[in-house]
Amino acid sequence: MNTTSCVVVVGYNGNRVHDIQKLRELCKSLYNARLILLVEQIQPHDDQVADHVCSTSLAEEDVAASLELVVGCLNADSWKLIGVLPFSDRGVLLGAALATHFGLPGITPEEARAGLDKQIFRRLEAAASTSPGDYRPVFSARVENLSELRQRVVELGGKAFIKPACEGASRGCRVIHHPSECDDAWLALKPYREGGIVLEALVQNAREYSWDCVAGSTWVTEKTTTEGAYRAEIQQVVPAPLSVDVQARLMAAGRHMSALVSQDNGAWHNEVFLRSDNLTSAVETNMRPGGMHIWDLAKRAFVNFDPWERWVRWAVEGKTEQHEPVARGYCGIRLLRAPAGGILRATPDIATVARSLRIELLEGQYAKRIGDSVSAQVKDNFSFIGHIVLFNEHYGQLSNDLLRLAEVIESRIEVTCLAPVTRAVC
Repeated sequence: MNTTSCVVVVGYNGNRVHDIQKLRELCKSLYNARLILLVEQIQPHDDQVADHVCSTSLAEEDVAASLELVVGCLNADSWKLIGVLPFSDRGVLLGAALATHFGLPGITPEEARAGLDKQIFRRLEAAASTSPGDYRPVFSARVENLSELRQRVVELGGKAFIKPACEGASRGCRVIHHPSECDDAWLALKPYREGGIVLEALVQNAREYSWDCVAGSTWVTEKTTTEGAYRAEIQQVVPAPLSVDVQARLMAAGRHMSALVSQDNGAWHNEVFLRSDNLTSAVETNMRPGGMHIWDLAKRAFVNFDPWERWVRWAVEGKTEQHEPVARGYCGIRLLRAPAGGILRATPDIATVARSLRIELLEGQYAKRIGDSVSAQVKDNFSFIGHIVLFNEHYGQLSNDLLRLAEVIESRIEVTCLAPVTRAVC
């Protein structure tokens, strides 16, 4: 019986369905292989970007059953699995199980748990015998109930950062500025409590970066987050504009974080604090490609560099190459916010606005449609209504243009308010 080579992509976060298409084209061109997408619930467009879509649980307690199901499906249809790409946080567990079962490049199921569960990572961090000289662990503890949360926050001086133990995309991430905010924070985290809730010391006056890695190729991305009760990423720039000393510190922190978990993983998105005293601390480790189009930014910012191709080659051949790509300039993305909560009534044409400001637009699109419900309060990465992508050889100009273009676009967005408001103009 003839067999057909295939690569399995396990899960995807949020609206990253169009990235699956890139991986499908690479699998076809590099290895004449088909792409099979494993998801928990099949969504519209899944069957358009993958050659075959399979629905199965990605929950930790179901990994053994899901592995058996997928292996059975592959055998029944005479597929020859040649690579596994874990593409979501939840997909890392089943991806590791598949790679181990078939003897393909990847990590062990035990390592996968450490990448998914933030509390396991913190335990590994605390137990490490060595670490970079300017790296400082962050206090972290799992909290089981509201009274324990209140007690811990008081112990931390009244301020803390709380988040789900096993989620991504900034879901549920929240700052507690005073013990009186514990009740609201605990209530907001109700959807995530089953997976565990982690409380950490609040790192203040720090800048955020990510150490991004694909098959040994590493760079640092500058990250900007929103202010207020919730923390969501609103802007990314590749590469981060850094002095040689700071670049070395962040690189050392990212490498240390990955070494705590696994030497064999193909993709990392390790988030790092640079404190005001230039010491570094881990925010969290993610064992999959960074979100917010970071790999697309890297492809445009660096000379002859395609993270997607390197990831596919790693998955199939185990190909790893230690190097830092060479920048030809800076590429950045900024997400767009709704000016008020309600129903989206009108949006300006992004390309037209960019031309009027004499800003060269690489990409601009809306994630929300006219008639959709929108919110002025950004709670996570899915609260934004669109994005813009720009490139410039000069960081200062790129940063200025991103902010200027976003502000003009947002000022021309019209929202029909559903309830009386005092400050937002609708």
